Amino acid sequence: MKTIFRVLVLVFLVVDVISCATSQSHYSFFEASYPAKPEGCDVQILYKPPLKPFKYISRLDVHLEKTHFISSSLEDALPDLKNQACLSGADAIIDINENASMVGETKIFHVTAKGIRYLSK
Repeated sequence: MKTIFRVLVLVFLVVDVISCATSQSHYSFFEASYPAKPEGCDVQILYKPPLKPFKYISRLDVHLEKTHFISSSLEDALPDLKNQACLSGADAIIDINENASMVGETKIFHVTAKGIRYLSK
């Protein structure tokens, strides 16, 4: 009975260590603040400047930390990035920068981007 208990405890600890992950995200405005968009708003991801006139309104940050067994990518950060853009009132996300590093057993993935708002004519 003790052997089964020990195996179960070890399995629980291994699963717990493998699945350790934290996520932090926030935004800050460059100048004036804008009202938040509705929850689940559709924010465009742009990899080059749009043809429409726009202005930068917010800096978006997403920070992910996971154990070395689990990797991170931009795909993992996009939901948080889009959520921060909606909260800041942005229409689209541009200037996405990814930074991956490792400290000890922890993989760190940090994404910064800028939220933009289209200017109406």
